[in-house]
Amino acid sequence: MISINFNKKFYNLRAIRTAVRAYKNLGDFSIQNNKNTIKVTIKNIDKDVKNIIKDEFCNYVLAEMKNAS
Repeated sequence: MISINFNKKFYNLRAIRTAVRAYKNLGDFSIQNNKNTIKVTIKNIDKDVKNIIKDEFCNYVLAEMKNAS
């Protein structure tokens, strides 16, 4: 299991949801919208991407933030 906390001052929920849709076949994603953060938890991660999914997912979210502006 991997947990990633995104600070709401920098990231928005829309970009994170878009990334989850793009990566949905690589694991089971859940999103928890907290006061200051958006927490993404990934379980049952595809073994072929387990070592890189966190970095790649975060890069995708960042790219979505840039595309939205």
